[in-house]
Amino acid sequence: MNELTNATKSSNAKWLLLTSASAFALIATTSQALLAEEDHPAVWIVVGTEIDRLTDGQASFAPPFVSTLLANPFTPPAKVQKPPLYAFGEEGSLLFSPKGSSWIFSASVRYGRANGGGNSHEETTPHSAHRVVSIPYFGINLSDYVPAAAQRFATTVSRTENSHLVLDFQAGKDVGLGAFGTHGSSTISAGLRFAQFTSKSASRIDSDPDFAVTYKYLTTRLGHPANIKVPDQTWNLFNAKVDRSHSFGGLGPSVSWQADAMLVGNPDDARMTFDWGLNGALLFGRQKATAQHTTMAHHGSAAHASGALPTLYPTAVHSTRRSRSVLVPNVGAFAGLSLRFPAAKVSLGYRADAFFGAMDGGVDTRKTYDRGFYGPFATISIGLGG
Repeated sequence: MNELTNATKSSNAKWLLLTSASAFALIATTSQALLAEEDHPAVWIVVGTEIDRLTDGQASFAPPFVSTLLANPFTPPAKVQKPPLYAFGEEGSLLFSPKGSSWIFSASVRYGRANGGGNSHEETTPHSAHRVVSIPYFGINLSDYVPAAAQRFATTVSRTENSHLVLDFQAGKDVGLGAFGTHGSSTISAGLRFAQFTSKSASRIDSDPDFAVTYKYLTTRLGHPANIKVPDQTWNLFNAKVDRSHSFGGLGPSVSWQADAMLVGNPDDARMTFDWGLNGALLFGRQKATAQHTTMAHHGSAAHASGALPTLYPTAVHSTRRSRSVLVPNVGAFAGLSLRFPAAKVSLGYRADAFFGAMDGGVDTRKTYDRGFYGPFATISIGLGG
């Protein structure tokens, strides 16, 4: 059910992406007509939307009794606790190129969020226990069935909220290598990148993984021959829950290379270009993780179908809070197509960005995970001034 929900969300997001791109194209055409007199705009405003496929960024919560639960044909709690697969995001940039200069100064922001959850409940239907009491001397001959006092089951409920924010401030220069024809460009930039990732989740697992019926047999009773079959029903009921959060925030130097080459069209009017680029950064920041979880359990039994008081085990409570300074390498790339006008541009493409070892996704102990985003994007750019 969780996978179906994620697939539905992905389909809706893709439809929104295509709709946005169509709207952007209409706006770009209108803006080109209004700004056609400006050959080389000094300021560009860029807005866009994106769908990001997320990498799995945290360990699953697995209290000790989960190993017993997995011995049954129940859905593993780890599968229900998986973070959402897709994030929907927005982006915006402001670029400034002084008149008569090949320098480009830019500031950009990308923000994305993903909320998801899972819910699984499975149970068995045990047979009634067979009870026999036969003592011929006393004229007793009983054979019946005792209703099951419990059943094996597993319930897992989970909720996760993720967000990411990436800010870039760069200064770049069109190096004019001419490697991509007279109507292409190649810009190398350097600056600063800031990235912040957050993840909050809560999970609960309830289970009776080992309900069982055993029998005790007696052949005599009060000194007389007997045939007695006594069922003893036993179970262990577990409840565990966890609340946790993970985050990373870092700042560091960045470099990027962006290039384009004209495919068709007129460089002074409308044209189609192929765009691509690479980027890298080293982020110095802090990695944080907090978690609090509790596990409760009791043992129950029912001999002769009579309810007995359960044996309660001590509640296990564990809290952890970790913080560590880390250096996170970041690399990325993109490729796409753009429909360009003198003062407007519409772009569609595919982008990937990976931040290695950015998150401490462990529960009780530190365990690092990469945080990555990759997927399609669409942007519209409007040029102002000249």
